Amino acid sequence: MLADGYLGRDDKGHYNTMQSANAAVNCADTKQRRTPKEVQARLPEFRKASPVFGELTATGLLGCHGWPVTGTSDTPEVSAPGAAPIVVIGNAGDPATPVAGARKMAEKLGKGVGVLLTVKGEGHGTYGVNPCATKAVNGHLLDGKVPADGTVCS
Repeated sequence: MLADGYLGRDDKGHYNTMQSANAAVNCADTKQRRTPKEVQARLPEFRKASPVFGELTATGLLGCHGWPVTGTSDTPEVSAPGAAPIVVIGNAGDPATPVAGARKMAEKLGKGVGVLLTVKGEGHGTYGVNPCATKAVNGHLLDGKVPADGTVCS
């Protein structure tokens, strides 16, 4: 049931276009096209980082291999000078998206734009799970209250 939901499969066995669209967007964003040989060479590094998920994660690097269109950049530009504050949430115990990535994203958005909220919790996702993070998100989206940059929720 979880896999079907993630992959967009309905109860009749039909799939939505979310996975295809995600691949198209990701491959349009980046010029990186790793080969199977390059990924094979990095497998020990990934296995060391995560004996359970390392190999699966490494194969994800092949997502744009053979994609027929060149991506737009080596590293997409994400700075947003003049934008309203954007709250970026990182969960210290997230096995899929390390909090260091959230920190880097908030920095790249720019001073006064990227607002980092760190949650000291476990799992992938915090909204609706961590009361402090949920309150901060609701305050931001519903009332326009921006949490202080560097706020930490336990």
